[in-house]
Amino acid sequence: YKSITFIEVCSHMKRAIMNTGIDRFKQIFQCKLRSRTITKYRSTKTGLTVTHIDTPGPIVKGYFALATEETSHDGLPHTLEHLIFLGSELYPYKGVLDLAANHCLAQGTNAWTAIDHTCYTVETAGSQGFLILLPIYLDHIFFPTLSDQAFKTEVHHINGTGDDAGVVYCEMQARENNAESREEHATQAAVFLNDCGYKWETGGIMENLRTSCSNEKVRDYHKKFYRPENLDIIICGEISIDQVLNSVLSVDDRAAEAKYGPYERPWTGEVKLFETYSTTDVLFPAKDEDNGRVSITWKGPLLSDMKMVEAHSILWNYMISTSAAPLVKSLIDIPEPLCSSISISTEEYPNTLVTVIFKGVKPEKHAEIREIVMRTMTETHQGNLDMARLKNQIKNSISNFSDKLENDPSEMLAELVISDGLYGGEQHTELTTFVHIFEVLENLRGNDESFWKSILQYYIEEPNVTINSIPSIKCMDDLEANEKERVSQQQKSLGPEGLSNCEKEINECIEFNEKNMDEVEDIIEELPSPTIGEGISFHPLHTNKDRMDQGLITHEIESDFVRFYFTIDTDHLSTEDKALLGVYAKLFCDTALLHGGKEVPYEDAIKLKEQLLLNASIFVGGAEIESFTEIVLMLFKFSVEDKDQCKELIKNLICNKIFTEDRVTTAVNKMMSVISVKLRKASSVLSAISTVTRFSGSCKSSRNLFSELSLLESFKNDIPALVKKLEKLQNDLFRGNKIILHITSSKKIFEDHFSDKELTSLINLYHLSKANIPTRLPSSFKRQNSNPEQLLKVVSTDESSYLILTHTIDVSYNHPDYVAVSLFAEYVGQLEGLLWKKIRGQGFAYSYDLHNGPASGSLIFYLGRATNVSKGYLAAKETIDNIVKENELEETQIETAKGALACGIIQKYETPSGSAITNIINIHRDLPIQHDTDTLAKIVQTGQAELLEACKKYFQPIFGGNANIVVCCPTNKKEEIIDDLAGLGLKVKIIDDVEKYFQYLNNSENGSEMKHSMETV
Repeated sequence: YKSITFIEVCSHMKRAIMNTGIDRFKQIFQCKLRSRTITKYRSTKTGLTVTHIDTPGPIVKGYFALATEETSHDGLPHTLEHLIFLGSELYPYKGVLDLAANHCLAQGTNAWTAIDHTCYTVETAGSQGFLILLPIYLDHIFFPTLSDQAFKTEVHHINGTGDDAGVVYCEMQARENNAESREEHATQAAVFLNDCGYKWETGGIMENLRTSCSNEKVRDYHKKFYRPENLDIIICGEISIDQVLNSVLSVDDRAAEAKYGPYERPWTGEVKLFETYSTTDVLFPAKDEDNGRVSITWKGPLLSDMKMVEAHSILWNYMISTSAAPLVKSLIDIPEPLCSSISISTEEYPNTLVTVIFKGVKPEKHAEIREIVMRTMTETHQGNLDMARLKNQIKNSISNFSDKLENDPSEMLAELVISDGLYGGEQHTELTTFVHIFEVLENLRGNDESFWKSILQYYIEEPNVTINSIPSIKCMDDLEANEKERVSQQQKSLGPEGLSNCEKEINECIEFNEKNMDEVEDIIEELPSPTIGEGISFHPLHTNKDRMDQGLITHEIESDFVRFYFTIDTDHLSTEDKALLGVYAKLFCDTALLHGGKEVPYEDAIKLKEQLLLNASIFVGGAEIESFTEIVLMLFKFSVEDKDQCKELIKNLICNKIFTEDRVTTAVNKMMSVISVKLRKASSVLSAISTVTRFSGSCKSSRNLFSELSLLESFKNDIPALVKKLEKLQNDLFRGNKIILHITSSKKIFEDHFSDKELTSLINLYHLSKANIPTRLPSSFKRQNSNPEQLLKVVSTDESSYLILTHTIDVSYNHPDYVAVSLFAEYVGQLEGLLWKKIRGQGFAYSYDLHNGPASGSLIFYLGRATNVSKGYLAAKETIDNIVKENELEETQIETAKGALACGIIQKYETPSGSAITNIINIHRDLPIQHDTDTLAKIVQTGQAELLEACKKYFQPIFGGNANIVVCCPTNKKEEIIDDLAGLGLKVKIIDDVEKYFQYLNNSENGSEMKHSMETV
């Protein structure tokens, strides 16, 4: 590492602030899309590009994008992405970047690696912190240390037991052999005929990570692609562009002095695409062989032809979206469905690729999918297209683009700028054409049937690539056996001395990476400090609770649309009714209904919904109301000119659905297929078991995957009985003063369209009344008679292990210790904080989490994609114990934790609709509107004494053996994990039959005894 002084660091910071960049950075392009302006600047010295997108709100977002191209399965773009964060020339210490980000009111940093680019991201609350952090971030991108020690810990190493580990290795191990990844690899191999960059796995495959990926290759890759001509600094938010350009001057100066060699622009080589039909069968590991996948890929239109790109997208939506779509009718809505869902994915390369994906494909039916797809497309072409439905698709596309630009434009526009940088050339063709998107869509409305049929004809005649992904128990068994044998041979080859050397080497690398923490903290302390809550521009928001006693609350935001949020308490529903809410939700907009005084068949009901509603969604368990698992949330979005028709349609969608046997049968089949696929994922199994272990009778516990699948199987052969149950559920759901309506829209729309008389009519129409705002939390449903247990379930289809630990505490949102508990969790869990270094830094797991769950009354610790859950658990335990023993925290990291926690709170107000939803949440938690503002003030005031007290009182006990622990792991890790946890004093019980275990829990809580399929080890 290069040695630097703090004077040098501060000198670079001052030069970044004091110099003037507007003379060096020349504006090279500007365009406007409605109220959003995109402006590009380029350095005359290096070619570095800065793009500003003016988006309103409290959050400033940075997307730092480079075109990157791979030539093998070594995963060099991905491994380099990980190593960028581990130190730079001016800040040569692991942890500086993420701790500096938190100091600057961000929640750390992040990045993604795509096929054709790598992008580094950060979000700060306000612009002050962003300007401080920007030159530090750019120093890491242009001048990373890329040490051999960091490569060992972050990418791949062999540990002292002979297992392969490393953060990147953990990540790829968890996904390499799942159905999606195997399907993607097979598609790439068939679509691209030459060795172009699109053909390779940019994340790296495990064999290459073990054998051929090296730090020397990573350094060479960095030198080739990480240069100023290839970087676009994209910034979205309310920020001074002059200050931005000033802040990058010092980095631009140093980049101009670096020796890069001649610049070879990525993605200029020849790409040969398939010209003939092909079909490939791919096996993937599975514990059952019930549900597979099929994907069919075509060459789509040229990316530069925006009109045709949008037209193709609209036509495919016509073919696959909703039960009115031709392919849904021929593959799903039939007595014996051939698949459970259909989706589309478009790869936006110069020649786009359109892939239609069929999930939940039944055994032995893979070969039929493509044949039926082509036949259905031909029959659709020969018949009459539903032009009214097509035009509704276009109308909805226009509204969706408008909504994104209004509500959350950053991600959409940043991705557009990235694509333009890759493929738009010096003429910026991607941006210059996209500014006409609304005009293009409006013009598409005028095209006649022959235009749309010509697109359909193209897909009928054009060759395609079909991949049949088939689940295989043998594949799973072979994979486990081969991996066990490979590791065994590796251990034998190394021998005791070699394993000892591996342990010694990795420990030395960890020590090297983690040294100099005093210097890191000194650097953070020298940085200017943005003030929490000051200088931040929030979206205008006004909540009117004058009619709350009548069940109606309005929220004025900046929006051209109207949103109705119905929140419905489920306290009065039986456990069985709660379990049926999943089926009810599946049929929410997918069945017949009474409307206009007559029965409307389901196809016509779907078309009516498409015509009038821009969104109609239901969330059981409060997906948008965070952890309110006892609330059903219904969301409807529409244009105000359709208000009168929409409010009646909404009433009938809520209360007057007609459950027919054919639609219920279809819903049951879809759900069973989807659940079967989810149960292959260890993370899904982990969540289901943990929830039922802790709660009884709640919506979430009643709807866990295992119980829901069992319930569906029990009704599968008695659909008439299920129809009656659903009819009763619909009636029960809307009785008893349980419905609250929240309306969000602009002040002008409220003034012009929602008079007092109109609001009163809505109260009467939806039978709103003096309702008690439902504030109950899932903690109301905690099991009374269950003792903490440590459970293990084998999930053979996942190569990684997962752990979740839950411990009961009672620290709700208005508890005096709420801020201290939340801040301490942030302190130990923040990026490059104590748990990061002890768990992810040592390669025990790819992800971890420690947080307070106020809604569930729990402290929760989680390990995901772990190579060693026992060591990850022990590392967390020792971290907390050491804090208690030393009775001292690092003041610098307390301050960085405060910045990260404050950013997380402010991020909830990032968009106008997000601000409204946050208000709705606070109302349902019985909290004052200013609760988050008060919390920000308390964060600033909370000190070390309160945090240490929270650690001793709440956090240390969770690792004392009195918490619920659930582990999911592959077969070859079972015995090792059991032995390791036993060594920590934890007696693990193996769950063989989850359903019987749930029955045991319910019976034991009721005072009865029942033998269950568990083995105490």
